[in-house]
Amino acid sequence: MGKKSGALVHWLLLLSTLLTHVLVDVEAHNYFPKTKVVISNQIEGGPKLLVHCKSSEDDLGVRWLDPGQSFVWTVPQSFFVYTEYFCAFRWEDGAHLVWFDIYKPERDHIVCKLCQWAIRRDGPCLAVPGSKMCYHWTSHLQSVNKLF
Repeated sequence: MGKKSGALVHWLLLLSTLLTHVLVDVEAHNYFPKTKVVISNQIEGGPKLLVHCKSSEDDLGVRWLDPGQSFVWTVPQSFFVYTEYFCAFRWEDGAHLVWFDIYKPERDHIVCKLCQWAIRRDGPCLAVPGSKMCYHWTSHLQSVNKLF
């Protein structure tokens, strides 16, 4: 190996070591703001709401929410990963199961750091400063069946 290629390898190793230290520091000091997701049972008529939320890495479990009750969690963020969560819902007085991508980084990362979702019969609504963004339920039941 010549002097030039040896120096290049040396500089590349130095640069990769420096970059690794920077990334570790960024992760350790939580420079990435955390996003909090709040799901609130706002089903008209007051039935209990069954909620099951998951990501590809994390299952948040199944829970029943009383009318007006909320379920809250923090979405982990890092330099390389923005986690997506989806939830399945079923309310007490309805036999059908619906689901929705409750946190999609490309949709929600800029819009909210506190993503407050009101779950209603016709779909979930995200409260953002000055307005509400309401959506329809997703209808791919094959994916939902994996949840329960």
